[in-house]
Amino acid sequence: MKTQIIQLEPHDDTISVRDKMGWSQTGRVVLVWPARGRLLDRRLDLVLLLRHSQSLGAQIALVTNDAEVRFQAKSLGIPVYRSVRKAQKARWRRPKRSPYQTQYQSTPWQERLTNIQDILANPMHRDRAERVLSQPLRIGLFALAVLAVLSIAAVLVPSAVIIVSPAIKQQELTLTVQASDSLDKVNLSGVLPVHWANTIVEGRASLPTTGTINVATDYASGEVVFQNLTDQSLLIPKDTIVSTADSAHRFKIIRGVRVPGGSGMEISAPIQALEPGPSSNLSTGRIKAIEGDLGVLLTVKNNSPVSGGSLSASPAPTDRDRERLKLQLMASLTENAQREIAASLEPKDFVLTEAPELVSVISESYSPPEHQPASELSLILRLEFKAPYISSADQDTFAEAILEANMPPGYLPVPGTIDSNLLTSPVFDGGSTTPWRMRLIQDIQSEPSINQIINLSRGRSPQDASQAVMENFTLTSPPQIKTTPSWWPVMPLIPIRIDVITISAVQVSNPPLGAVE
Repeated sequence: MKTQIIQLEPHDDTISVRDKMGWSQTGRVVLVWPARGRLLDRRLDLVLLLRHSQSLGAQIALVTNDAEVRFQAKSLGIPVYRSVRKAQKARWRRPKRSPYQTQYQSTPWQERLTNIQDILANPMHRDRAERVLSQPLRIGLFALAVLAVLSIAAVLVPSAVIIVSPAIKQQELTLTVQASDSLDKVNLSGVLPVHWANTIVEGRASLPTTGTINVATDYASGEVVFQNLTDQSLLIPKDTIVSTADSAHRFKIIRGVRVPGGSGMEISAPIQALEPGPSSNLSTGRIKAIEGDLGVLLTVKNNSPVSGGSLSASPAPTDRDRERLKLQLMASLTENAQREIAASLEPKDFVLTEAPELVSVISESYSPPEHQPASELSLILRLEFKAPYISSADQDTFAEAILEANMPPGYLPVPGTIDSNLLTSPVFDGGSTTPWRMRLIQDIQSEPSINQIINLSRGRSPQDASQAVMENFTLTSPPQIKTTPSWWPVMPLIPIRIDVITISAVQVSNPPLGAVE
């Protein structure tokens, strides 16, 4: 059977919906309610739409999530669906007519018109057997109804807030604690894990040298004789190198010369050692070689000793200087590492050793190098240090668990008041520490019974309720009570209308809800 879908708008009323249905030639009409806005939620509206659809010979169904509309529609036998698709696929049931509808529709219209005219002509028509209540009785019943409403309001409307500040005292516990490098988390038996903090520091230091060293200062010099092995004249350039047979001592020609042509022709030339010092002083006949191409055309020899190379004393660092400088710089870098590690930790973390441990020497550079003269020795060091420490987080976790385990009955901890003090100093030795004494302190407050406070306050005036609570509980100040409405003279009778708020001593100066002014 063909189905007509009519989408309703939030501003539609019964007349506009009937107009939309007026031209329908289908057997089924689906009215789709808008997602927002209330529309035709009265039973009368649905009755009128139902009668209009019956006059058209069509059957209507609704698509809506409105709980009120769904309830009224179902009471009238109008099918209701969650979606248009379900409405189209469903097999609609014809609404059952109520006895009133059957009787009304079976009555000829002339009789109905006569009944309506009778009612209009006699609006005071009533059953004569009906009894009429007297005026005093009606006034009494009205007064009782008003009194009942006021009584219900007196019970349900008033509410109250009671703010109490329980007494605070200090919980103190002294115990022996130890730390271990082999643990990853806190052991409640009294062992805390050791953590390591690492840092890399670098520095430079210098000091005057205290040693001396003999330094070659003068160059040996002399004269050599070149002998020509050819018939041609040969030029011997300046800086030509001559040496001993093993090349251990080398000299240069300090002035160029020319050997006359002819085999056996000779010429002398001055020489100077390439390296300073007495090691270049040679006896006669030690120089025998010429470096380069001239070595096959000429011979060379020294017919006199080569002399003049000498040493002079110069300041230089000693091994003791190097050791002293390294110790000084390491001591300074150790202090720097200790400050850097302390700055990287939390305020309540504490280090288990007085000085950090050296992990490695990353780089070490002396200037000048060893066995070189200098009046000042400098050193650049780059070192890695580490230090064992106990974290504040582990201390707080341990303290919180131990204090809670030893909490007196009827008390609760005041948040943020835990403190710990070292009574003895731990000594770290490898993987563990020597046991040390620690004092744990926190503020605790009594935990009053909320139900008892409510029972003591119900039905009393705020002043009497405050006095009753003060007499039965240990508080730092009288309870603060606020009633709603503020002019209501007594506390509510129903327990759920009374709220009890517990605050610590630090909150008393700023109570929640602006409790009592």
